[in-house]
Amino acid sequence: MTRQPPTRHPESGFTLTELLVAIVILGIIAVLLPKAIVLGLRFTAGTEKRVAATSAVGALGRSFYGDVQSAYEVTTEPACGAAGVIVHLRRPGTDIVYAYDRPTGALTRVKCDDAGVVTTPLGRFDNAPSTLPVTLSCGAETPCTSPMEVTLTVQSDPAAPPTALTAVRRSSSS
Repeated sequence: MTRQPPTRHPESGFTLTELLVAIVILGIIAVLLPKAIVLGLRFTAGTEKRVAATSAVGALGRSFYGDVQSAYEVTTEPACGAAGVIVHLRRPGTDIVYAYDRPTGALTRVKCDDAGVVTTPLGRFDNAPSTLPVTLSCGAETPCTSPMEVTLTVQSDPAAPPTALTAVRRSSSS
């Protein structure tokens, strides 16, 4: 029987240079990772606000045109128990109010008739409390003449240009 020479195992472990490189790389990651997470969260929150405002403008547009076309009177008088009235549209037996609640940023459509009051949330705007995201361009402040056009100007993002929703009434007050 022949005897085999003992095998040599290379020493395992890190060299000092490898250890220093690993520490430097981990330090860079530890400094940059929290900043990247915070930036990502800020971007996500801003995107959510813009999407919510765009959704509110779309919901407003879907109901506003039909409501104005069937209205026989346009005012800014309170109705249906709604506060923060932007526009009040009257038609026989029905009042429709678009209202904005400054503290919550909620835009709502309130319809009241003999059957009761129905409040439909249209969305939220996160603007500064000193500005209204939706303003009426024709109504009690600015008298409208026939054909009566009612324009709501929507400023969903202070950095973006406003959107104008203009609807023409089919009838006039009698």
